[in-house]
Amino acid sequence: MVKMYRCRYLAHGLYIHYDCFRHCHLSIHSPNERNNNYIIPYTGPKDKVDWKRVFEIKNKLVKEMREGNIPAFCQGCHWIEEFDENSSEQFNSDLDNYLDMLWIGHSNECNANCIYCFSYQEILEHRTIKGYDIFPLFKELLEKKIYNLEKNPGAHISFAMGEPTILKKFDDIIKIFEKYGNKFFALYTNGIHYSKMTQKVLENPNVEIKVVISLDAGTKEVFKKVKKVDKFNDVCNNIKKYAQAAKKANPIDLGVKYIIIPNINDTKEEIDKWFDLCVNKLGVKYLIADVEEKWFVRQNGEVPEYVKELLRYIRKRSIDAGIEFEFYDRALVLNL
Repeated sequence: MVKMYRCRYLAHGLYIHYDCFRHCHLSIHSPNERNNNYIIPYTGPKDKVDWKRVFEIKNKLVKEMREGNIPAFCQGCHWIEEFDENSSEQFNSDLDNYLDMLWIGHSNECNANCIYCFSYQEILEHRTIKGYDIFPLFKELLEKKIYNLEKNPGAHISFAMGEPTILKKFDDIIKIFEKYGNKFFALYTNGIHYSKMTQKVLENPNVEIKVVISLDAGTKEVFKKVKKVDKFNDVCNNIKKYAQAAKKANPIDLGVKYIIIPNINDTKEEIDKWFDLCVNKLGVKYLIADVEEKWFVRQNGEVPEYVKELLRYIRKRSIDAGIEFEFYDRALVLNL
């Protein structure tokens, strides 16, 4: 029986990068293949998008995966689904030409210097990549129903690069998609800058926003090692405010993450301080754990047992305390 594969990200996702469109924001397990996670160049409104070409490229990959061929940049990714010709769902909609997942990553402007940042080398080389005017693209996607809320009312927007809350038009991005009926957002933020729009959406029971803040430390000293900025108290204060806002609609819309970084924050003592701070002082009801990516790649995914034990420890403490818990990408594939 022929194995067949699918990925909704390849079929219906679009990562808006600062100089191109990519299929998704992942390919974390095959870093040397990231350049192949590429559709067409795009650097702003002056570039007219050939959407026919975009979907031709996507459809080609969808068909190849149905024939059992997984693209090199997707090898090892946990989002790939396996099925066969006897499956009740043949995923015919994967060949329909529409998008329902957008990752906004057209700028890497940030107010921190996290040592694990995906864009760290680019920031060193260019200081910051300031985003182009993205609204003409959004207008086209929405008016032409390329981003199609009728095909999938659960379509969602994710902010995938830099610090989104300091974008000059961050509030307007939320507003334009809300106007067209978009109800699902994902915001990955360092929490340094307090966003009134984020608070507003967290309080709104009719909009679902997943706000994830990477705190990665339980003490000011370790936070500064990770983030390279002295803003620990600011982030803690903002987490507390966001937690109070989320409580009005859905407390687990706010998650706080701990990325284990060997030789920096990889101790039970630091994890205990982070856990107690989040749960007992800041009112957080949803915790997340992961492993630092660049280290994970250098290890070829071979994670020492002590790191696995730390991940299990975070999970156990969360479960015992009745806190919602989740492993993210690197931790997830370890099958702990």
